[in-house]
Amino acid sequence: MIFKSVATLAFVASLTAPALAQTSVVCDEASIMKAEQQIAQINDGAKKIESAKELTMAKDAMAASDLEKCKSHLDNAIKGMDAM
Repeated sequence: MIFKSVATLAFVASLTAPALAQTSVVCDEASIMKAEQQIAQINDGAKKIESAKELTMAKDAMAASDLEKCKSHLDNAIKGMDAM
């Protein structure tokens, strides 16, 4: 009985962890500037180009007050720095 409860809790926690990780990106000037600084230090040209494109889209979304879209693009820019 206890094993089933623990297993269920572990399963639910594993499903909610990715959802919580996505919401950790904050779309504000400080986050945008930090991402810009990190992108400037990327040596891989393809990573740099893709991350810069995503960052530009995040800036455009922030200017349009579309924070969800901004978060999504900023998250993609950050992930793009490590991908490839």
